Order: sequence, then structure tokens, then C-alpha cells
Amino acid sequence: MADEQVNGSAAGASAPLEYRDAVTSTNDVAIQAALDEAPHGWAVSAGRQTAGRGRRGHVWASPAGSLYLSVVLRPQVPMQNFIALSAVCSMGVIDMLHELGLAGRVGIKWPNDIVARVDAPAAGETGQASAAAFDRKLVGVLVEARAGSDGPFAVAGMGINVQPVKIDGALASESEEVAAGPKPLAPISLAELLGEGAEVPELTDLARMLRDAVVARVDAWAAAVRAGGASAGPLAPILSEYFDMVPMLGHQVAVLSPTGHLMDTGVFAGLDVWGRACVMTPSGEKALPAEAVSLRAL
Repeated sequence: MADEQVNGSAAGASAPLEYRDAVTSTNDVAIQAALDEAPHGWAVSAGRQTAGRGRRGHVWASPAGSLYLSVVLRPQVPMQNFIALSAVCSMGVIDMLHELGLAGRVGIKWPNDIVARVDAPAAGETGQASAAAFDRKLVGVLVEARAGSDGPFAVAGMGINVQPVKIDGALASESEEVAAGPKPLAPISLAELLGEGAEVPELTDLARMLRDAVVARVDAWAAAVRAGGASAGPLAPILSEYFDMVPMLGHQVAVLSPTGHLMDTGVFAGLDVWGRACVMTPSGEKALPAEAVSLRAL
């Protein structure tokens, strides 16, 4: 298939969105495009990656039946605020999934992956009560910041399972060997969540929806930062809304090292304005950066 260019109609619609059959990594393509002065909102999507990657340089499994999308972001805020972009972009992914009718079925697994529950919440069920049900992996998100001749920029890469995933073992955006504690979440797809008979968007349409939703979230956050809303910290403008999208908050979690080893356990009590997870452990409260640990529900 020749490369196609798709133009969206929502936020970021003026920037090109290219579709390719296969790439090494959509983030690599987008980073190079940004260095070549691609505008804010420029995006590339693909049906296959041959060398995808996740956080901390881990291999990103890229099975068939998925969509891989990377978006160039130039939010025009000081680069020190870019630490919030993972959370902001994840909120954009949630917005798109809600547009598809999945409100109450999806949430954010700190710091940025998107998890889902197989069954719809029961009538009257609270978010706290349903947290343990969000036990399947739907989307992985990776944000990388760079600086070019036009100033700092970021690239947000997203991999979403569109059709049922067939892969050996559980799928995770990061290939972690967990020595102790809970195992990586098993995958689930949009087709499975939407149910039999539901129409799953074409990859090009889904890419447009996802790009537009993420850019809209980034634009709103950047406007709040420029208006002084981030004086307390980069996540300050979005923190309360972000909390509502994280079903693991208030629950027991395992704290895992970058190699997947169990470091501690405790209650995921919240986040600070710099995006660090606040975990109440037996030895006291700890503020844990995403670069150093990951959390898994117990």
C-alpha cells in the first residue's frame, strides 16, 4: 500500500497524518520528522512495527491487529513542564475511548498505560469498588522529549490493540521479567471490548480520532500552563481530573523495579504535581518517580 495522508477535522487537523504499512518504530519516524520541522500535531501511524520500544528502552511488542501512532507535540511551554505530557496524552487516549462508548470500561495505569475491564460496571458500582476489575491491557503510551532547531518538542507514541492479540505470553508495552509479584496484564482489544456486532473503526479513522483527542488534551493543558496554572508543578492543571481516570488509586499495589523485581508493597495514595506516585508503605510514605518504578495492582 502506498503511504496515505489523512486529515482530521478536530484539534490538530491542519497537520498531516501519514499511514504506513510497517515501520521500525513510529516514534523514530516522528522524531526525525520533528527534527525536519514537522508541525505540532503531525503524526504517523502504522499497522506494524519491527523495532518498537517501551519505557526505559524495553522492547515494545508489536503484534498484528494493532495500531501504532506517534504524534509530534510542540506545546510552547518551558521544557521543564514536559514531564506532565505522559499523563496528558493518556487522558487524550481515554477521551477517544469514551467517544467510542467505553466510559466506565477503561482507565489509566500509572503513569500512562491504558487498562480495561472485560465486563461493564454494575448499576451503582463505584470506581473504588471496580478498581480490581481493570485487569487487561489495551494501550501502551511512550512520550519522548527532544530539542531541535525550532526548540523543544515531544513525540507521543501509542500502541492500541484493535483486533484480538495473538502473542506468546501476556502482552505488555514493556517486556519485563517479573521475578516476584503480579505478572504483566493480559491483552484485550477494542473489538473484544466493543462486543460482537459492534463496528470497529478503520485504522485510518482510528488514527485520526486518536491524534485529534491527544492534541486537544495537550493544547488545553499547554494553555493552562501558559496562563500560570502550572506554578505549583507541571501536573497541577490536570491532576484532579487525572485522579478520576486512575482506578488503582486507593488500592494495594506492588512496587516493581525496572527489571521487574518486587521492591515494596503499599497503598497507592495519590500523585504529586511532578507526577510521582505517593505510596503508603509499611515504612512510611514514599514518592516514586515513573523512571524508577512501576506499580501493579494486588
